[in-house]
Amino acid sequence: MVRDERIGIVGAGISGVTLAHELAKKGYSHVTIMEKEDRVGGKCHSIEYKGKTYEMGALIGLPSYKMTMELMKEFGLKESGPLLERGFFNREGHKISQIPKEQMSDFAKEFKRLPALFGRYESLKAPGLEHIPSDLCKPFASWCDENGLFVLKQVFMHYFSAFGYGSIDEVPAAYVMKLLNFDNLMSFIEITPMITWPQGVTDLVKCMGDRASDLRLTCEVNRIAREAPGKVRVETNQGNLYFDKVIYTASLRDLPDKTDLEEEDRKLFKKIFNERFRVYAYRVDNIPKLSGYIPGNMGPGNRGRMMAWYYRWADLEESDLLTIYVAENEGMSESEMRESIEATLASLGGKNIRLYMMKCWNHFPHVDTAALQRGFYTQLERAQGKYGIYFAGEIMNFPTLENCIIYAKALVERYF
Repeated sequence: MVRDERIGIVGAGISGVTLAHELAKKGYSHVTIMEKEDRVGGKCHSIEYKGKTYEMGALIGLPSYKMTMELMKEFGLKESGPLLERGFFNREGHKISQIPKEQMSDFAKEFKRLPALFGRYESLKAPGLEHIPSDLCKPFASWCDENGLFVLKQVFMHYFSAFGYGSIDEVPAAYVMKLLNFDNLMSFIEITPMITWPQGVTDLVKCMGDRASDLRLTCEVNRIAREAPGKVRVETNQGNLYFDKVIYTASLRDLPDKTDLEEEDRKLFKKIFNERFRVYAYRVDNIPKLSGYIPGNMGPGNRGRMMAWYYRWADLEESDLLTIYVAENEGMSESEMRESIEATLASLGGKNIRLYMMKCWNHFPHVDTAALQRGFYTQLERAQGKYGIYFAGEIMNFPTLENCIIYAKALVERYF
């Protein structure tokens, strides 16, 4: 069935290209993706160094990412790239256990109760965050304390904070549990093989982008305006484009600056804020041949310190390029953050330490506990299509590949 409606998609990250792919499968033949950068992918940002791919954005996929795996199979992509061996280290560079021996008994007891606790929140499995229970609006650390998860709380922190999602003492529990549901948490704890994309995480986005009927790079959206009923004008640096519907996957916080909204909706979008997150690529000799976490550098008061690193290809051959993950500290200068990182690399045994590149991201769009309690997502979902504009992307379901894909598919099914 061919559908003649003209659909515009703002943003060519994983959400944007998934939307275009799903719309094409439903018969939409006039779909235009507008991307302000000169590449597809957004935070899926693979680079090539000495003939191999390295990740400057999204890092890995989990074996529990069913929809991601389905898309990879559809495009004939291999999931098995370099193995990801992981360890835990203290600030002095010595290897440690993730859970101290004296806490193992408490960990076992808490872990045994976890499936029943998670079973209370089946609504989190649905696309979006509209119907989250009220007790998940509080900070995750508070939720853990109320449920007696004192050891597991630290385990959650390791896999949440290390990848730039902020402090569990502040971030609402719903977000943490969207990322670390029981299956995803088990993928980390059991050290199962991850999806590591031999050609880089960007490979999947490129495959879908290549199939798009009209992909426009370096196409920056300046203004979106309603025309006659049912028509939307998008003003770009490449000229004006006209659509029946627009799907916006870029930063929703910026949308009020690009279109006319009612005051209530304008205030709603301005409640969104981001974490500033940096990924550094360093050339380092003599570093341990595994990826690692440094729990002592996570949590409040430790921004600007190296929280984790990824030694990609360590199982196949020697590599001197590491990617390093740091929550930006606005109180530290660039040189101070680099000095801290390089001191940590030296404590791990690193020699001949040289900066290769750095990428700074506006990461993890979300709202605070007060906004969640006041029904932020209920109001956001009610605004779908209100101005001829629909919303997808990171804020709608959580910024992982799997969650963005899930929501994009659900949006197309619901409204198109």
